Amino acid sequence: RELVIIPASHTSLPKKKQYTEPTQMRAAIRPGFFGGNLPSLSTTQAKPIFTPSTNPNDVLVKVKSAAINPVDYKLPKFVAGPIFGLDFSGVVENVGESVTDFAIGDAVFGTTPTGSLADYTVVDTKRIAKFREEDWSFLEAAALPTAYVTSLQGLKVGKVSEGSSVLIIGASGGCGLAAVHLAKAMGADRIIAICSGKNAQLVTEAGATEVVYYNRNETLQAFFDENEGKIQCVYDAATGSGRGEEYTETSMSLLIPDSGEYVQLNGSTSVWVKGLMLKRLAQHQHLIVTDMNTADLEEVLLSLKEINVKPLMNVMPFTEEGIKEGFDLLKSRRTKGKIVFDLS
Repeated sequence: RELVIIPASHTSLPKKKQYTEPTQMRAAIRPGFFGGNLPSLSTTQAKPIFTPSTNPNDVLVKVKSAAINPVDYKLPKFVAGPIFGLDFSGVVENVGESVTDFAIGDAVFGTTPTGSLADYTVVDTKRIAKFREEDWSFLEAAALPTAYVTSLQGLKVGKVSEGSSVLIIGASGGCGLAAVHLAKAMGADRIIAICSGKNAQLVTEAGATEVVYYNRNETLQAFFDENEGKIQCVYDAATGSGRGEEYTETSMSLLIPDSGEYVQLNGSTSVWVKGLMLKRLAQHQHLIVTDMNTADLEEVLLSLKEINVKPLMNVMPFTEEGIKEGFDLLKSRRTKGKIVFDLS
């Protein structure tokens, strides 16, 4: 028989589809040098450049969900960069040549200094941890980093342990609810929440054993008068947050003599100068600046699993309208729990 050779150009084998790596992505952008107050959604933001050799300790992450915090709209563009957001969850798409603890395909969460409200981000592995998709959704994981790691570190500074008494001021917000959850996980037996009356059930279900309404002046003052020297840790998520709240002086009077600790997340300019630059805050007064790290992210997951708790979320679409609604809600300071955007 005669062997007939058919040229490759005449075969009917399907051609391989050519894949082009995207060079642009969606991102929530700070407009102008100072950032402004209104983020805009760009669909043509340059995707971050990543190579294993030039980013040896980093990973490239495809972001699935991202959450926002008050600091996101308070910091200008020249400080925080062009893209909004710190908290995120997503899937690792590439790893640096020195990375050994993470692999392509891992589900991760944490914070990124280059902006989380974008389809991709590059982040140092010291700022992230892995999570099991069987245990946590990407939305839930994105709600955890800043609020829960800040609360974990703050309560540790406050020396909270089994049987402790903890007062949480601003208990219904993202950091406040995180502190209620973690105080419960740490074994505190008296968890007092200061919030509005309409959020009393919310914080009680989260683990508070007592609720004090901040908008009932006589009740609030009576609480402070009756609890002088009785509280191990005051975790203050309200002072300096934007509407003139000031609990520092009265909070210090509540501390157990010689061992109680007052932990605040914010304060006046003078408090920041004394706390960060001069290191001269009053004895037992602490200003918390979050140190994001893998070990604490992992501890948060274990603590919440122990008490079978998930974060409270307000989920928004990653659209122009969704971004506006999310930031308006954040600025209202009346949100319950965390605001999380779905980028999937």
